[in-house]
Amino acid sequence: MPPSIGWTTRCVRLSRRRAAAAGILLFVVACVTHPPRPAPPPTPVDTTPAPVRPDTMRPEPIEQAPPPSENALQGGTIVRIALSAGAPHVTVSGSGEWRLYDSGGESTLLRANAGDLWTIESRDGALRAVHDDGSASPWRPAPFVARPVTRGALLSVNGRRYRGEIWVRPVTGGVMVINRLYLEDYLRGVVPLEIGKRAPGEEAAVAAQAVAARSYAYTHLLNSPTRPYDMLATVMDQVYGGADAETTISDAAVMATSGLVLRYGGRIVNAPYHSTCGGQTAAASEVWRTDDEPYLVSVSDRIPGTDRYYCDIAPRFEWERTFTRDLLRNDLDRYLATYATVPRGGPGVPRQIEVEHLTPSGRVQSLVITTDRGRYTLRANDIRFVLRTAGGEILNSTYFSVRTERDGDGRVSRLEVQGHGYGHGVGMCQWGAIGRARAGQDFRTILATYYPGTEVAPASE
Repeated sequence: MPPSIGWTTRCVRLSRRRAAAAGILLFVVACVTHPPRPAPPPTPVDTTPAPVRPDTMRPEPIEQAPPPSENALQGGTIVRIALSAGAPHVTVSGSGEWRLYDSGGESTLLRANAGDLWTIESRDGALRAVHDDGSASPWRPAPFVARPVTRGALLSVNGRRYRGEIWVRPVTGGVMVINRLYLEDYLRGVVPLEIGKRAPGEEAAVAAQAVAARSYAYTHLLNSPTRPYDMLATVMDQVYGGADAETTISDAAVMATSGLVLRYGGRIVNAPYHSTCGGQTAAASEVWRTDDEPYLVSVSDRIPGTDRYYCDIAPRFEWERTFTRDLLRNDLDRYLATYATVPRGGPGVPRQIEVEHLTPSGRVQSLVITTDRGRYTLRANDIRFVLRTAGGEILNSTYFSVRTERDGDGRVSRLEVQGHGYGHGVGMCQWGAIGRARAGQDFRTILATYYPGTEVAPASE
């Protein structure tokens, strides 16, 4: 997503009448199969039960279970977001009274008050909680589940606040932390980080972002025996910052578009988006090794009747990047072998770098790097992950041209890249959406432009 955001169960709610009578929300699990995710998962979870004697304590009475979210929709779709994996431990606290359960919520491990800090650590597949005063719980079966008891209270993970509940599981090297919450509450922590903090007059762009992010989330709900989460909280999926990321404008956009997704031919579609198209979006096959979708085609961002573009207000609408001899050699040595076959001993000294083919939208389809040891062809988005800055930042986009300088021995001494746009270029251009909102377009018009042939419709259809 733009520099841009399985458990074996999906959860549904009990009847409203029963939940209302008890003053709570209780979850019942039911298995649904989904296709595998293309993104690589974090360190696999060790699901082997720990050799610990089962606890005879029972869960808290039902009336002490966490209350339903004030912003939950009918249907109460739940998402599981991996916040981190492999950290040696995690610290959990709450803004109100909360409980920590072991064995996946089967028994109560401890009762905590607002401000209490408990650090959860793992050993041999089991977990324990250590209070900031040094006292500790016994080692207990994983996973641990932290749930707020006080209505409106939030849990904190390493100081950052989250809605819903927190699951902690042992993995190689430490623990995995998963935030399990309502999809609508999840979007409140996604939209402002993906579209940025927007100003009055740009609400339509934020609403369009909310619908696109919701569609993406629905198409990434998984039910895998090897993955206890649906999405990562990073650019590998959608950037998610929890309750601390929420803003008034983005909250209003999520609420105003409640339950609305993009559909094509009746099905909810994945709705990729990016920061800046540079004047023209790209079809999916121009960037990724995938077939084209009829709603992911190249779209012009030109303002009618002008030589300007809706996204030319973006800070990276135009850009330049220079690679010295040393930086270029370092990039090829570190990253080229991931995307091309490199002989033993390394890729060699670059002597020529040239654009071989362009896509219909003007992006680089293939870049050829010739060295004293071989000829390597990089395709489309792979190019961005090879040509990096010294700090590791990938190339802004594939919408660029190149110019090389050589020394007296014919080796590349300098590579200059001049480009447009920021991100993969497929789907909605976020800065274009902002420009269109400023021009008075509503969110439905914006979405229909960047995802041709789709319709905005309820997810529950």
